[in-house]
Amino acid sequence: MHRTRTLTAAAALLVLPLGGLTGCSSSPAEQPQSMATSSEIANGPTSGIRSQAASPQGGADAAATGQAPAAPVSAPTAQPEGHMTASDTSAPGSQSPEATTAASSATPEPSGSCANTTAEQAVNENIDKVGPAFPKGNVPDAEWVAIDTATYDPCADLSWVTLTIRGGTASSPSQQMLFHDGEYLGTTTKEGIAFSPETVRLSDSAIQVTYRWAKEGESNAGASGRAVSTYSWNPNTESVDHAGEWPPGIG
Repeated sequence: MHRTRTLTAAAALLVLPLGGLTGCSSSPAEQPQSMATSSEIANGPTSGIRSQAASPQGGADAAATGQAPAAPVSAPTAQPEGHMTASDTSAPGSQSPEATTAASSATPEPSGSCANTTAEQAVNENIDKVGPAFPKGNVPDAEWVAIDTATYDPCADLSWVTLTIRGGTASSPSQQMLFHDGEYLGTTTKEGIAFSPETVRLSDSAIQVTYRWAKEGESNAGASGRAVSTYSWNPNTESVDHAGEWPPGIG
């Protein structure tokens, strides 16, 4: 089922077919913080996400993106499935075992409205709507590919597919596509974040994302910073709500 929704996008954010976005100001603290004040997030989510999170300004920027890294705390190994087509299902490049998406034991309940779309179709039809992996254009040929499409659910209030770049490394940019009943909503952030996040399902309508980032003086391999965010489908506003923490460079 397709629905028409009105987006109210925050300044400097992408506008996508569903939902608007508000966010909160950043904090200079070294560790991620949450706060309830309201202001615009310069590089925040683009999927109708209404946020109450803040981000520290500290931390080392990732060389690949110019942003602070974010990645999973721990996750099983998964290889990217690629920009899916009927004849192209090969995995791109090398991928660190840590750079993957985790699925929790929570099983979504059917919402009563399911798309007649496979995961591969959902990704293929919408991946070109995702912003460039390197917005500054320093790697113009970088191509988004899906790490694992098994996290897509055409009947869930909220499901996701995590992307990385073809032939990338553990610290390459990542992005996450969000779906409601199989209908594409947008991405969790305007631009990709270095390192793939660990994502687990909390319920049919909520997911939890753990970002990892390098604190000042740390290497990518030794990155110990953590920021945990929750994204939830709000049936009253027909948009996604965000709560929790941002890694540096997001808020």
